[in-house]
Amino acid sequence: MPCYPLKPYATRMFQETGEVADTIEHQQLCNASLIEKIASKLKRISPRLVFTCARGSSDHAATYAKYLFETRMGVAVCSFAPSVASLYAAPTNFQETVFIAISQSGRSPDLLNASQAAKAGGAYLLALVNEEISPLADLADDVIPISAGPELSVAATKSCIGAMSAIYHLCAEWQGNNEMRDAFTELKDALNEAWSIDWSQMLVPLHNTRQALILSRGIGLAGAQEAALKLKETCMIQAEAISAAEVRHGPMSIVDAGFRVIAIATFDKSQQSIDSICQDFLNFGACLLVAGKPLEGALCLPTPCAPDPGLQPLVFLQAFYKFANALSIDRDLDPDNPRNLSKVTETV
Repeated sequence: MPCYPLKPYATRMFQETGEVADTIEHQQLCNASLIEKIASKLKRISPRLVFTCARGSSDHAATYAKYLFETRMGVAVCSFAPSVASLYAAPTNFQETVFIAISQSGRSPDLLNASQAAKAGGAYLLALVNEEISPLADLADDVIPISAGPELSVAATKSCIGAMSAIYHLCAEWQGNNEMRDAFTELKDALNEAWSIDWSQMLVPLHNTRQALILSRGIGLAGAQEAALKLKETCMIQAEAISAAEVRHGPMSIVDAGFRVIAIATFDKSQQSIDSICQDFLNFGACLLVAGKPLEGALCLPTPCAPDPGLQPLVFLQAFYKFANALSIDRDLDPDNPRNLSKVTETV
């Protein structure tokens, strides 16, 4: 069985994820003055509500934005369903709101229709895009480049972490929070440390797995959603992301002896509830893997603490992406060419 830290796999997914730390540093420098300008505009607008709109990995970055803006800015964030505009053509009042569209390509028709509807309805339209020359960028009032460079792997990695990084940068400037600014400057080192992590012991319990729960809470849910998607995309594991607050409302019933559960530490106020559910799973005999915080009876996946708990999902994902690439190969799959998938998905 391969031990991935000893031999880097020559996949696009591996190579592109390995670029994340340098990509984030470049993004920080290039976007500094731009994000200061946009943050000043947001302070003047003082929106009553923020809408996000995205698909796939970009939508997990939107989940990240929800928890970050709601906990740090006190502004409610709502996910806008693109089909409301693209299929139902239902008019929506977007007065006094910010509409943040997040996309790697900036080309999906339903996202463009939703963004057009938001702008027509009075929203300030902000686009986070990796491809700056795109229809979404042309439509937006302002654009924050993700600046991840070409991303050829079907499974988005650096563009997802890059979108989260840009969101954190924007929040730090919008709030004018020096502690967040300082933490942001330390992110590159934390990402590099996460990239060096050895999770090869996790290959064995997941080698033949068909199902898994990915558990976290609060801002950690964004990392859980993205990890679950990557296990589906690259490893053909039916993984479901679940909040620790929701497990007892039904999903716990599927967990029995040997069932695989991955718990993602947040190191914030939600950690106690995650630990409580993890103990329940251990009592049920589940095979529990915990990323970030050791727990007796569980397999610990070492994960560095981020310089701010608000950055923990990014640090977790940097370690997880490397592992997902290795697990895909270990299961005789090709992470660069997932079955039935393509890089750009154009949904109507």
